[in-house]
Amino acid sequence: MLAPIRRYVQDSLPPPDTTCLQGIHDFYNDSVQQCSEERNHYADIIISDSLNIEHVVTFDLAQVPLAGDMSEIYVTISTFLKYLDCHQPRPTTLAPAIFAIVENSSTWTIKADCLWHLGWLYASLSQLAEEMKAFQAAEALYLTAGNHTFVALCVTTRAGIYKCQGRFVQATQILEDLQGSDSWKFFSKSTKAGVWYYLDQAGMYTSAVSSDELFVKTIEDGVWGLTSQIGHWQAKLYSGRDIIQVKMHLEDLLQRARTGDPNDSMLALHVLAELAICEDRLSDAMDILQNIVEMYEQYPYCVNWYTVLKGVVASKQGNYDLARELIHKTAESALRSTDIFIHRSYASARVELTAEEYDKAESYFIATIEGCDVQSELVLKAFSVRGLGEVAFARGNFALATRHFTQARILCDDMGVSPQNLYRCSPISALPERFRGWAVFLEG
Repeated sequence: MLAPIRRYVQDSLPPPDTTCLQGIHDFYNDSVQQCSEERNHYADIIISDSLNIEHVVTFDLAQVPLAGDMSEIYVTISTFLKYLDCHQPRPTTLAPAIFAIVENSSTWTIKADCLWHLGWLYASLSQLAEEMKAFQAAEALYLTAGNHTFVALCVTTRAGIYKCQGRFVQATQILEDLQGSDSWKFFSKSTKAGVWYYLDQAGMYTSAVSSDELFVKTIEDGVWGLTSQIGHWQAKLYSGRDIIQVKMHLEDLLQRARTGDPNDSMLALHVLAELAICEDRLSDAMDILQNIVEMYEQYPYCVNWYTVLKGVVASKQGNYDLARELIHKTAESALRSTDIFIHRSYASARVELTAEEYDKAESYFIATIEGCDVQSELVLKAFSVRGLGEVAFARGNFALATRHFTQARILCDDMGVSPQNLYRCSPISALPERFRGWAVFLEG
């Protein structure tokens, strides 16, 4: 019924009746303000009429010189983006208007809030460059407004993006800069603990700190304590410590996590699956991954991510048809998420390499690298470039293999990761030991 408003705003038609337009504005504004994270009637309006809402908002923003105080519409934008991300993540047309909001003392915080929710929408859409830009802009405004808690949240979120990209050196740098900033003295203990946690995450990948020291500083924190304890034993596993002791502690922490934050349960289960793979208990690893899929069935991203990992384990078991079938289940999700596309493309490459289907493996490795270049992602790019080297090595083309391995080593340097420990923090992604080209190259 309200769809014609799009034509009023977009097309070259006479302006609508002002009374009618005000009624539409009020209807959408009330719907946005009464929406919640739970699916309800107002959430249904956000889902069905999101384009209408954006066009009404754009029309309202164009009236700034006439309307004066626009704080209400800015709040509507922020709230709308929050629930759009929650109920129907999709690209928004509002980004240019948000960045164009005039900055003064009355708009610093509200513009930052809009950018904050825009950043999380980009995160859901796997648009990492846009996500980084939004959070960086929000951080600067929160700092100007004196909202130091959200400054820290923006920095740790950006550090998380860098970590996902394999840019561990950059993650460490911005977190250390935050520690040395004027904002540090304003942070609560838990906020500081969050910064230390992310620093230790980066350190776990780069081996810059002994596993004995990682996450120890935050183990007693009321917010980060349990997550840090799981992370501590995760780091122990990656450093090759006593697996029996690691398993015992992780199983105990999993029981504690089941009554708390579901992310802690997922982390503990993920590490237990990796531990099972390290011990060659592949059936146990498959059961754990299936447990994650069932526990988080309401989160399609998690279901697809761990379904792909089940495919990897199936290939380790030699069941290549099952591996391909499991990975194929996530095909539709890969069309909507670049992260899932890269994840499943590398998994497919690994499956085909293990099955000695070298032409298929090469094609998937190349597709993964192209996806990684879109996301500026270094980890799976390094894995895939190494994979191309193994394909060339298996074919007897040692000159080409050397070129690929040399590029993989450069990527390791960019990440701050030792080439000898390329898969240290991702044992499930490692290639079978029978592919020796990389090891021969590193031995010189």
